[in-house]
Order: sequence, then C-alpha cells, then structure tokens
Amino acid sequence: MPLTTDVPLDEVLYFDFITSRFDTGAATDADSTPTFEVFEEATDTDIGVGGNATKRTSKTGNYRVTFTASAANGFEVGKWYSAVASATVNSVAGKGVIGTFRIVAAEAIAGKPKADVD
Repeated sequence: MPLTTDVPLDEVLYFDFITSRFDTGAATDADSTPTFEVFEEATDTDIGVGGNATKRTSKTGNYRVTFTASAANGFEVGKWYSAVASATVNSVAGKGVIGTFRIVAAEAIAGKPKADVD
C-alpha cells in the first residue's frame, strides 16, 4: 500500500519500491533502470520532477526515488500528488503507485508544523 501523508513544502521525499517476477513473485532486478513520474491531482502529465530510480546497493530488486517538493518544482500547498514507478522485469512492463501525499505549509523548524491561529 502506498504512503499517504501530509508533506511540508520544500521537503525532500524518498520512496522505495521493489521489483519482482510476475510468475514467481521473487524479488528481481529490473531489466533496465526503472523510472518514475509525479502527478498533481487530475493532471495527466508529470509535473517535471520524475526521472530514473536509484538501485539500493546490494539489495535485489530494491529501488528508491528522490525529489524535492518545492514551489520551484511545481508543488502547491493544499494539492494532492501521486508518485508512480515504472519498471520492466523479465520482459514484462509494470507500474504502480509508490506514494500519495498532500503538500502543507513549510515548517519553520523540522518536525514542527506551522499553526494557523485564525
């Protein structure tokens, strides 16, 4: 199940995913470097932070993606986003949602959300 959470603006996000064979379910490295895209709500195009995943050293089929959820990268407070990874394993292409999140106001101090006292 993908992560669903609130993320402060300007936070660096990390999502992991595992690739596996469709016929056995065994964790297996992808045939080539997996990719990812990030979508805003009902928008059908990547907001522009997608790219290649990074393989975790010495971990079979384990990959991570990293990006910064900043206004400069197109993220907006109050909007929902989905990160989707794509990979080909044993010549079979697959994809899945690896995380969903909502952007909230940036934190002045890490781990302490800003409070609106209106």
